[in-house]
Amino acid sequence: MVLKHRAGLLTVACAWMAILMQGLDARHAGPQKRAAAAAASPCRPKELAALARSLVEETLTSFDEANGKHLGAWSPGFPELQVHQNAPVVGSEVQCGLIFMAKGLEEVLKDQKDNLNPGDTALHKKLHDTISRVKLLATCLKNVLGGECPSKPSPPAMPEHAFERKQFGHTLLKTAKHYLDWLQRKLVVHVFKMKEANKVKPKVIKVTPQRYLEGSRYQL
Repeated sequence: MVLKHRAGLLTVACAWMAILMQGLDARHAGPQKRAAAAAASPCRPKELAALARSLVEETLTSFDEANGKHLGAWSPGFPELQVHQNAPVVGSEVQCGLIFMAKGLEEVLKDQKDNLNPGDTALHKKLHDTISRVKLLATCLKNVLGGECPSKPSPPAMPEHAFERKQFGHTLLKTAKHYLDWLQRKLVVHVFKMKEANKVKPKVIKVTPQRYLEGSRYQL
């Protein structure tokens, strides 16, 4: 009986030592852990899609102000970004679409800087920021939806004449906006379904130090 009593006390003492050591470690490693968490913040697909769509819309407005407000559509269009509004969201197809979008916008940015509007640095920045956000969205959705683009799309060929290049940029931005409208709505539904699925998962009971110590009484 005495041996069992001593064993119980030793178990309690060890538990307290472990708790104290964890507390000390947490105090010393706190800033590093917080910095790491900030650097590796989880992607938020709905918010990223909404931001990308907003940037595309702003860039389209700036593009039309710099290049002309009545350009009309570039007739070949961009079938790579044309989706039916009721089409399901497929990870591999989304990756192809966003990669194509970013590459096309890079061509527009290059043409604006080198040819059509070399002095419009505000437009250049908007295009650059939009491209960065589209690429970030693609990376995020690769983790959320999965899927790989089976063959990386080539950038669309820029037309030769200046007016057609303006139409090209205008039409690409407008089509990208419609594509991101569709994607944003699909992601709202997708994220909602994920949250609902997580609700029905069995909860894991966490063992707190207090519960551990209460349980150890039966060993005394």
